[in-house]
Amino acid sequence: MLSTQIQIIALHEIRWKGHGQIKTNKYSLYYSCSQQKTGQFGTGFMFKKEIEKNIMSFTPINERICTLRLKGKFYNITLINVHAPTEEKIEDKFYDYLQRTYYKHQNMILQ
Repeated sequence: MLSTQIQIIALHEIRWKGHGQIKTNKYSLYYSCSQQKTGQFGTGFMFKKEIEKNIMSFTPINERICTLRLKGKFYNITLINVHAPTEEKIEDKFYDYLQRTYYKHQNMILQ
């Protein structure tokens, strides 16, 4: 990431416990993982330090969904990072969380 023009990376399988931030002098990592145990799932965003001033918010939903809100020149941008379950492990509550997250941010755009 540091040797390329990539500014933001969406990450999966972080596998830590809880949610939080790790900041260095070159990049920052915001993550959302299981509150109960380590070793399962986890999503997050890693971004270069130069764009940190444009970060409006990071919202950890659960270990499979998180959002990052960015201040844009003309419009603000919401990135939704999703680690979807496989077809064998589909859970209705996962899609409920995803739908609520999407509609919440869609309403921000319309206001």
